[in-house]
Amino acid sequence: MKNPLLAVIILLTIASSAGALSVINSKHDLSAASATSGPKATAESQPCMFCHTAHRPAQLDQLWNRSDSAVQFTFYSSNYLNNYLGQAAPTMMDLKTSRTKLCLSCHDGVTALGSLFNIAPNTLEMTGPLGASAVIGTDLSNDHPVLYDVKPGAGPPTQPGTDAEIQLPPAGDAVKVYGTTNRVECTSCHEPHDNTFGKFLVKSNANAALCTTCHQKTGYLSSAHGTSNASYAAADGAQTTVGEYSCRNCHRTHGASSAQAYILRGAEENTCYNCHGSPALPGAKNIKNLYAKASKHPTESVSGVHINPELDASNLKTGKRHSECWDCHNPHRAKAGTHVTPGNAIGDSLLGAWGVEPTYGGGVWQAATSFVRQVFNDTTNYKEYQLCFKCHSYYAYAATPPAGYTDQSVEYNPSNRSAHPVRNSANAQTGAVAPKALAAAQMSTPWNTNTGNQTMTCSDCHGSDVASDPKGPHGSASQYMLKGPRRHWPKNAAGALWSLDDVKNNKNSWAADMFCVNCHPLYSNGTWANNVHGKSNHQRSTVYCITCHVVVPHGARRSRLIGYASEPKPYNYGGAGTYDKLVVEGFRKASSPTGYSESNCNSRASGCHTGSGTFDP
Repeated sequence: MKNPLLAVIILLTIASSAGALSVINSKHDLSAASATSGPKATAESQPCMFCHTAHRPAQLDQLWNRSDSAVQFTFYSSNYLNNYLGQAAPTMMDLKTSRTKLCLSCHDGVTALGSLFNIAPNTLEMTGPLGASAVIGTDLSNDHPVLYDVKPGAGPPTQPGTDAEIQLPPAGDAVKVYGTTNRVECTSCHEPHDNTFGKFLVKSNANAALCTTCHQKTGYLSSAHGTSNASYAAADGAQTTVGEYSCRNCHRTHGASSAQAYILRGAEENTCYNCHGSPALPGAKNIKNLYAKASKHPTESVSGVHINPELDASNLKTGKRHSECWDCHNPHRAKAGTHVTPGNAIGDSLLGAWGVEPTYGGGVWQAATSFVRQVFNDTTNYKEYQLCFKCHSYYAYAATPPAGYTDQSVEYNPSNRSAHPVRNSANAQTGAVAPKALAAAQMSTPWNTNTGNQTMTCSDCHGSDVASDPKGPHGSASQYMLKGPRRHWPKNAAGALWSLDDVKNNKNSWAADMFCVNCHPLYSNGTWANNVHGKSNHQRSTVYCITCHVVVPHGARRSRLIGYASEPKPYNYGGAGTYDKLVVEGFRKASSPTGYSESNCNSRASGCHTGSGTFDP
């Protein structure tokens, strides 16, 4: 060795700061004699001088011997950190006074490995450049954020600038943050002199212990992902489980997807497809295949719109409408399991997501007057319709729904005369007149018990066309994502409007295909469940279901989902013929399913009859 005193000084400096010295023969040992398989010097034998020097250092701190990188860096930024928490994005001045710049003097992929400060302008000859896998580059936007401060607290709006799901490393922990502001640096997670744990980590990252030193996600340890024993192939090829690999299943600390923030492995849904793609990870649901179907949420077709966090409707309005996996599922809190039927409470798979609860002013067929945000903390007090209302109501698009959509807060208004029991039970439909519920004989299992007091969910009707597919309204071959063994409405499989003639004369596979029959047994063993349907003039082949009933059967101004001729599209089919549109002008609910007469209905359409008395307004 040419200068033993220099070596002693450097060794003492490193030992005092690192507490260990195992850089020899590691990838950070760039001396000619190093056993590393990576690049190294062709002649220089001193392993420490590639970073440190006792004489004429670039900076006294660390006795640093490398020239500053001369390039401009792009730093990590996200809506969450910069806008929600209010932390300023790092600048080049922040980098200049940081420990991180020391690491980047090699890992920027630009500065030569042999470019040492105390021999400048000369450089040491090396066997080759830094390998691609070790190059972080000048774009740090897809790497774990550095030069940001760790600020535990209740989070906005209670404590602006703080994060409720982050904590400082415990006293004495190998993970370190720096300065009075608790700043994150490369050396928070990496110890450049000790490769005991691989990748020069400061401690083992088994079970994501390194990540969870600071990141404490609410509910994760009991979530489906946190408890999964499904076999998983780690990035280095080692076999582990989803639960053990933890944060690393979805996030990459370096070289994450450049398409968005949050250091995800893929852009938006592609992160989820790592396990829930085609083929799916053994034990996981194949969700990707559902988005190849004709009717689906726009998860794949709209990109780059979702932000984190979305706390209100400002990013859901027309022009910003989107549907990412995160909009319905919280990957840190969701558990396995769907909702209980009958009932309208959320299932475990929606835990941690959010929706809105509407408040109404009392008028019939009116949108909600206000909405209150609901974070789904349990499966008892939060309802599935709240999730759907977040995007499919006045909350998202105000008074003008986009083409092809309706305002579900209007349709499920409890002041309406009728509605499916999605928001509230039939008996709680304040605008309905008695009898509010259908008779048990008009319902199929499990809806034929406790009638009038049951509720249901949107996903009882909407989901995949294949019963064995994952539950939920991801995608379907059926129009409107209708689910169940019978999925055709308002037309049959041949494209013709359903009629009672189909039922009476057993045409067009009505018993196997008509959507309403999933829950409502219209006709069995020669008997009609409702005597109105049994009238021969209603069974003509040119009189259709949508001649009397609204096309969108969520709810209606009038009883029993009857629609008047004055209804607009899409509730009124609005065809050019006599009966391929709504023709009713007055309707009054009977006291029983078999108590209807001509006086209960009024229509001036050809072949119809004129009723009498008081009708639904």
